[in-house]
Amino acid sequence: MWFDTAGTATWQQARTQTFTPVDGNINLGYRPGVLWVRMQVQRGENISDEPLGSDWWLEVPPAFLDEVTLWIEPGDHLAASQALKEPPSQQAGAAVHPNLRPLWHRNSVFFVNLPKAGLYTLWLRVNSDNVKAVTPVLWQNRALEQNTQIKTMVAGLFYGIFICITLTALILGLTVGTSIFLLCAAFFSFLGLNLYIADGWLGLLLFPGRPHVADTLSSSCMAMLSPLFATIFSRLLQIEKYLPRFSVWYLRTLWLTGLVGVLLLVGGYFAQVAPLVNLLAMFQLLLVLALALWVMPREPSSRWVLLALAPLMLPGMLRLARNAGFDFFINWLDASLLAGITLHAMLLLFLVARLVGQSYKSNLEARAQVVAGAAQLAEQRNFVALLSHEFRNPIAVLDGALSNLNRQSLDTLTSPRVGRMARAVERLKYVLSYCLADERLATLELSQPPRSRLAPSDIVEESLVQLDDESRRVQVLSNHHASTPLATGSVKVLGDLPMLGAALKNLLDNALKYGGTGPVQLSVHVEGQQVTFRVRDHGPGLDEESSRRLFEKFTRGQHHLTMPGAGLGLYLSRNIAKQHGGDISIRNPSGGGALAELTLPIMAI
Repeated sequence: MWFDTAGTATWQQARTQTFTPVDGNINLGYRPGVLWVRMQVQRGENISDEPLGSDWWLEVPPAFLDEVTLWIEPGDHLAASQALKEPPSQQAGAAVHPNLRPLWHRNSVFFVNLPKAGLYTLWLRVNSDNVKAVTPVLWQNRALEQNTQIKTMVAGLFYGIFICITLTALILGLTVGTSIFLLCAAFFSFLGLNLYIADGWLGLLLFPGRPHVADTLSSSCMAMLSPLFATIFSRLLQIEKYLPRFSVWYLRTLWLTGLVGVLLLVGGYFAQVAPLVNLLAMFQLLLVLALALWVMPREPSSRWVLLALAPLMLPGMLRLARNAGFDFFINWLDASLLAGITLHAMLLLFLVARLVGQSYKSNLEARAQVVAGAAQLAEQRNFVALLSHEFRNPIAVLDGALSNLNRQSLDTLTSPRVGRMARAVERLKYVLSYCLADERLATLELSQPPRSRLAPSDIVEESLVQLDDESRRVQVLSNHHASTPLATGSVKVLGDLPMLGAALKNLLDNALKYGGTGPVQLSVHVEGQQVTFRVRDHGPGLDEESSRRLFEKFTRGQHHLTMPGAGLGLYLSRNIAKQHGGDISIRNPSGGGALAELTLPIMAI
């Protein structure tokens, strides 16, 4: 062979060059340009049943060779060093329209006429922008037909399976609604297009005589395969779970690189970009394999990912290495790659379907548990409502009887007992009212009934009404006593009035119970986009232990033995505030006592 660096040599000039001997196929690696190949054929005297001169064809794979020209020179070119008349030439290659070829074939095929016994020299000129390996083969007609039929049948079988897998992934993605199926369908589609175009048939059917378009499309598909491949396997390996920052950076970089590669390929930089695209694909295969091995001790399911990668690794790495320019040739490489890719697609689709099925099953179980929990919760609420209804009547009877006894003159032994009974009844009423409030709070969270536009003064009045007789001890500060005056005309809060009134009432009730005999002050402030209700007492304040567990359910303060209550007031009040987008905090301010703050968001006008 001789590589024409300038690409301008004629047949006469090529005859005078020094050719490098090649044993077998011509392995160039990735060297775009003009390659000259010289072959010598000896026709013997013994002629078979079918004449040699009319029954031989020269096949020059691969299919993506752009321009291939054949000259048949009688005799030994070494003995004919003088200038000779140029013999007729034949044209083939992807740049020649199939209608102008001597035989419809995916590779370049030439009719070889050797009219008589003797030595012949065959000259091939190959001009292509993606030459990797040139493998000329001389066939008899029947042998060429049989070989073509076998290769077409095998390729058709694998292509048919691959197309079915792609359509299955697409249908599952559209029906199930899981994005990973659609990613697999896109991955299989780009991979199939790359194979079908490079194989030759699809390029001839869609882009006859336009090899540059076919090359650009094939390599563009390869450029998009890397980010798709990485996205699918990063999900299967759950890389974002173990390496969240790396996963985001890695996938964004790949998608950006793939899109830039496609733009450069479309812009005419095929010879420069195509090897880099194949190198990037090789790197992705190795990186995903390394990540699968790293994740496997943490996720046993990753062994299935390794199984799906196995058929693709060896033939895929060898094919990509050859495309990237590494100089080697393996006869079984293309066939094994086709089989490996098909098996890889089958295993990958099975793996994805298995994982999606497990996820779907888990979702169904979770929904069943939610439905069962909701039914159980509804049953519990009905029971609480029934129980509270059954409790109210006897408690009311006991309360009335004890009130009558307290109005009578009792001896010194009976009076303390009646007092203890009255306090016990009061505590039962307190606990029952809060249990009902807790149930209503849960209903409010689930159903979200319509809420009203409330002025802060409405919430204050509602809390005082609920506080009943104890409200006389509360000092409602006017605007000039507050640190920030309240613009009552413009401030509105969206919420449920009874619930917000109960939340503020609980803060006032706590201050009245634990704040000693001093006054309890209530003020309202507007600060930014929030309205704050402040309840200040002048009691002993919060001890350290109580402040840590202040808002826990059934938690009571340091005087719980002498004060009535159920430990639900602050718990319910904070839940009410949070359901309205606000919060409650309690602290010891300077000057003694305790300061409770209920903050709520202001409605946008």
